[in-house]
Amino acid sequence: AKASQSGAVKGEEVLTQIMFYLCYPRLDINVSKCMNHLLKAPFVVHPKTQRICVPLDPQRIQDFDPTTVPTLNDILDELDRSTDKGAKDIDRTALASHVKTFERTFLKAAEKSAAAARFTANQAVAAF
Repeated sequence: AKASQSGAVKGEEVLTQIMFYLCYPRLDINVSKCMNHLLKAPFVVHPKTQRICVPLDPQRIQDFDPTTVPTLNDILDELDRSTDKGAKDIDRTALASHVKTFERTFLKAAEKSAAAARFTANQAVAAF
């Protein structure tokens, strides 16, 4: 019985190792040692392509096409061509929709989370 249990355990270990190898995200060595390979924050410009890093809406991820992301030159051209000089600069560019996505998918959730944390902290102080 011990031999079969030992074999089953080894089989489970092998299966776990295979799953880990195939499913765990792998990082390029340059990702951890070079600053320009790190994940980008929203709205930074990629040094080679000049594309702007835009936030993604998790509900519409299947619609994302990286080739449609605006470049720095696109934004500058839009600002130069814009006739609505009274509007905010961001609203005169293709980045406006991406800013709205960022606000809707990240900032609002972060605000709720911070408010909940403040409420919990206040409750703890009041109980003391």
